[in-house]
Amino acid sequence: MAVPVQRFLDRLAERHRVAILGGLAVIAHGLSRHTQDADVWLEPMDSAAIWAGVLEDMCREFPGTSLHRLPGWVRAAGLALAEAVEETGMVRVKGLSQPLDVFRRPNEFEAAEFEDMAARAHRNADGTLLPHPTDLIQSKIDTGRDKDRIDIFHLESVIRAEYRARLPQATAAEARDMLERYSDWEVLSVALDHSEPEVRELALSHLREFAAEGDPFSQAILAGRPVPGT
Repeated sequence: MAVPVQRFLDRLAERHRVAILGGLAVIAHGLSRHTQDADVWLEPMDSAAIWAGVLEDMCREFPGTSLHRLPGWVRAAGLALAEAVEETGMVRVKGLSQPLDVFRRPNEFEAAEFEDMAARAHRNADGTLLPHPTDLIQSKIDTGRDKDRIDIFHLESVIRAEYRARLPQATAAEARDMLERYSDWEVLSVALDHSEPEVRELALSHLREFAAEGDPFSQAILAGRPVPGT
């Protein structure tokens, strides 16, 4: 019988920091959808060889599991595995209840960005980390997949709701950090009512950029007109 993927993750998260990605993370942020596999970001450690060795040790604890590399999901171990991790940034664990892709360097991230992601993340009951929606969106950029476009749409709605609640009470520094990570005309319209002139000017600056790129919503806000469709 295949090893439950959650059991494998529980053991891994007992020893190392593990952030869930992909469908699992989007579901945790409230989107109802199915996922065929599991994706996680295992803290990068000091080298690809050490990182790969941790996963090899894990597989020895769970008989029937094995590690596979790209291209072609070829089984690999030792130096060949470490070299593949260095090149592609990930491996696949087979022999579990569902395929588990473990990343050292997810799409659109550098390994060193793990620390910043972890600082923004929420800790789940099982010990894994749930990245902030802004980080999850970054991991889904330019994939070209329909499901990722749907995921991004949902994650943006989660961000807007959070920003609407947080921005009015945020300090200027907090607001600046938030808007640097994500902004759209809806978020910026909230920022325009902030008590700090610095935040209002930053919001105007973003709106001007969006308007110059042809965004009709930003253009309407700057012109004092009703926003189309609202």
